[in-house]
Parts: sequence; C-alpha cells; structure tokens
Amino acid sequence: MIFFSESGLTEPSRRPEWEEWYKGHLAAMASVPGVLSAQRFAALDPGVPPSLAMYTVTSPTVFTSEIYLGVRGMGPWVGLVDETLHRRNLFDGLETAPEIPEGGVLAVADRAAPEPIDGLTWLSTAGLDRTTPVRGIGVFPDVASARRTTAGNATIYRPMTGRYAGTPEPRRNNFGQPIGWHIVPDWKPAQKPPLTAMEGRFAIVEPLDAERHGADLFAANATGNGSNFTYYAYGPFATLDQQKEWIAGVCADPTRLFHAIRDKTTGRAVGVACYANITPANGVIEIAALNFSPLLQRKPAATEAHYLLMRRVFDELGYRRYEWKCDSWNLPSRAAAARLGFTYEGLFRQAIVVRGRNRDTMYFAIVDKDWPRLKAAFERWLDPANFSEDGSQKQSLASLQ
Repeated sequence: MIFFSESGLTEPSRRPEWEEWYKGHLAAMASVPGVLSAQRFAALDPGVPPSLAMYTVTSPTVFTSEIYLGVRGMGPWVGLVDETLHRRNLFDGLETAPEIPEGGVLAVADRAAPEPIDGLTWLSTAGLDRTTPVRGIGVFPDVASARRTTAGNATIYRPMTGRYAGTPEPRRNNFGQPIGWHIVPDWKPAQKPPLTAMEGRFAIVEPLDAERHGADLFAANATGNGSNFTYYAYGPFATLDQQKEWIAGVCADPTRLFHAIRDKTTGRAVGVACYANITPANGVIEIAALNFSPLLQRKPAATEAHYLLMRRVFDELGYRRYEWKCDSWNLPSRAAAARLGFTYEGLFRQAIVVRGRNRDTMYFAIVDKDWPRLKAAFERWLDPANFSEDGSQKQSLASLQ
C-alpha cells in the first residue's frame, strides 16, 4: 500500500528550517514498524501542496500503532502548517512505492476515475482523508519527458531526499510479543580501531600526539575567536603548554582514540576527532570531540576526514552503528550531522552539565544499511570531477545522497 502526506506552511519564509526538521521526521517515520520506505518531494507546479511525502506501508494497522501515533504529526510546526493544504491518503494498487532517483521526477494525477494518461499507474483510495478517489503516479527520468509523456496532465515533483529504507513488521516470539530480527548470520563482533593513519586526497587522519600535533593545533585555533570551543568543557587554550597538556590527558584515556586531522597541502594539524563509546561486541562506535579549527572548517579536507573515519568503521572494522551526539543548541553540529547523512534519533534532556550549563543532547546515527548509499555519495562528492578549477564544489554532498 502507498501512503501520501501532503502539506505546506502558512509562513513560506520558514521553509528552510522546516526542510531541516523534516529530514529527521522522515527518518522517524521510516522507523515505524510496517513503514517500509519513505521519500519526500517538492512540487514543481502551482495549485497543489508544495510538499509531498510518499511511503510504502504494509497495512492500515500501521496508523493505529502506538509508535506511529507517537511519531506522526508536525511537532513544533503544528501552528504553522497550512491545514488547507494538509492531506493524508492511503492507496491500494501497488505493494511498494517507487524510488525516484536523483535527477528523476514523480508525476501525480488525482482524478475521479482512471484516465488514459501515458506512463501512470492508477491507485485507488483505501483510507485516511480520501481526498481523491484515484491517484495516478509515474516515474520519469526528467521533467521534460514527464511533461511530454503525460501531455501536461500531471503534477511534477522532484525528490528532496533519497529513499529511506523502512522497518518491517516485528518478529514475534512464542508469547506473541514483538522482538527484534536476528542479526545477519555472518556478522561477527567488530574490531577495535587500530593506531594507524588514514590518508585521502585532502586530509590525513592519524592518532593524536602532543609533541607532533600540539603546536599546529594551537596555532590553527589561534586564527579564530575561540567560538569552536563553546560547546566543550575545555579550551580555548591560552598557551601551547595548556594545549599539549590537554592532548596528553585525553590520549591517556584507554576508552577513547583521539585523532589529529592534517591538511595534506600544508601538512599541519588543523582539527581533532575521536572514536568513543567503542563497543565491538555490539558493533557500536561514536564519533566525538569533533573540534575543527577555522583552517579546516568548510574545507574539502573536513568532509574527507569524516569519510575516512566512517570508511574505517564500516568497511575495515565491521561496526553496525556510528553515533553522533551534540548539544541541542550547537546548530552548526546539527547541520553537519544532517549534511553528512546521519539520521536524527531523539533528544536526551538534561543529559550532562557543561561549563555550569545544562546540555540537552541530540542523538544522530548512521547504521550499516545506510553506509553503501552514503559511501557512494561521499565518493562522488570527493571525485576531482566534482570540483571547479577554483576548488568550489559542483554538486553538494546532500544532493548526492
């Protein structure tokens, strides 16, 4: 069955914020048992709700489950959603919603009865708002072919996200209780990260060392105003000795593995990243203590460093889950997590105290089933062909996911 949710805002100027929120909402919807896929689109034609989300669901019972009822809705956007544009419809006619690739488009036509429009498959209403008796949908490689084939008789939508893989109905034990599915038979506990360097085209990521990297990091952070330390319990450092002392202290912690990020052009250390919460038995690891100096921020080396760290975790070491946690007020960190492909999972209120302030912690993660798609996006983004002669990107990382 196919479920569509259409909506729009009463304040279009807030749309960029809404788009960021919706990424997490779409991922949360994909986590509902019985929601098997999710993808979101923007209308290219007037006269219809500007936002459309398309889901594969197993049955109407999905919409009565406690998990769905806890996830559904527009959360903080309730008062800003234009109710005249808000529609929720369930259709029969296809078992699985089609995936619309990057560059492709979705054509949609609502009618009282099926019409002979080339390229469309007709679905019949099966529940919820029932705002149309039938809906025709079709996948086309581009806008021009969609308009030509349908003779202009359908609304065209472009994908705003990739297709999120959903969650099957729960497995049940002999008592009828829902329980998790078995892990793939050939999975084994992950390995601990090695003390070896990772090298790319722009960056080198290697174990942090006070003598080798202290002076570089102190100088790199001195190029800024210290605001990159706002959400941490340490720094900025007034002297090189303080910087080295901090490095020596964190490197002595056996539960974490700190890395320096070096710019290959200069050879100098310009940032820090850490593997933490390392639990090989569960295949879980966290990327933490990310502190990028102004010399690394918004540079290709920063993105490549993330790619190298992820590739080691998933491809070399066999982890199943890669976590990202940040202060809920750390807006740049939240934006970075979304850009890199992490899925927002929730808010832990009053999680810790930092510099005498409360910290609500936001949780994000990438799991192993996400990695093939994200790895391909990273590698397309890092390809030399994606950069102009002045070093600027041609396609954004988000657009490639």
